[in-house]
Amino acid sequence: MSKFDSAVERFSGALDRLEATINRQVQRAQAARRLQEEVDTLTESRSELAEELDQIKAEARRLNELNERASETLAEAIEGIREVLAEG
Repeated sequence: MSKFDSAVERFSGALDRLEATINRQVQRAQAARRLQEEVDTLTESRSELAEELDQIKAEARRLNELNERASETLAEAIEGIREVLAEG
């Protein structure tokens, strides 16, 4: 094998290694992009869930207040009935 053939073979090997390295870098960049898209989606979902949770908490507080008022009204009605029965 001549020096030229040997040099061409080494150059070809170097190009193959460079191509493989570039392909790995492209794959890593694509994986990083996909991962960033997943992170963005999860962040958006988290924000939506946090907003929904706030709404549910507000509704729970409202329902709790209504429950307390209903309990008070019921207690007053029971007391009124007891007074009427006691008078009778």
